[in-house]
Parts: sequence; C-alpha cells; structure tokens
Amino acid sequence: MSREEQLKKMRLEILGNVTDESKDDYFKDKLDDAEVVALNALFPYDFSQKELDKTNKRLANWQTRCAIELYKKMGTTNVQSYSENGLTVTYLTGLISSELLSELTPPKAGVPR
Repeated sequence: MSREEQLKKMRLEILGNVTDESKDDYFKDKLDDAEVVALNALFPYDFSQKELDKTNKRLANWQTRCAIELYKKMGTTNVQSYSENGLTVTYLTGLISSELLSELTPPKAGVPR
C-alpha cells in the first residue's frame, strides 16, 4: 500500500471525500507517528530498524488505521469519556487503543543490546 493509497483511505474515513487534500499535512504527520508506534512495538530494543516494510500490506493497513485513530484523538488530550452534569472525565492510559496495539506482535525475541 503506497503513501497515496493510505492518504486516500484516511480522506475517505475522516473527510468522506478521497479528493479533499486539505488535511493531508496532518494525515502525513499521523502516518509518521503511527510508523514510530509500530516500530516501538515490533522492535522495542532494536533502534537500527528505521522504517516499516512498505511492501507488507498488513503493516501498511495497521499504520493507516493507527494514523486515523491518532488523528481522531487530536485535541482531546487523551479523554476516553466525558460526562457533563456529574463532571466525570476518564483519560486513556496509552497513545492508541489496546485493541489496535495488540494486533502487533514482535517478530522475534532477543537480548537487549
């Protein structure tokens, strides 16, 4: 999945229009953030890994879904739920949902360098 395909998917999911490029700068930033999240989860002790395999469709799909989630959280400061009259605010404990993060499995275990 190319970067342009990822952007189209984000435009459709968030804006409802694949030709609307008005938010592409934000989308690109969130795709970069999602790539770092994936690298941290997949290779927690291997800092030589600089980018995801661009030919892996599953990883590209995960990166796009993660970027969408990160974009939708912009401005919420990790608020998970909010109640008005009783003023109850619940904050998320992580950068992304645990369901999304659980989809990533490190390829191998090893000894920290």
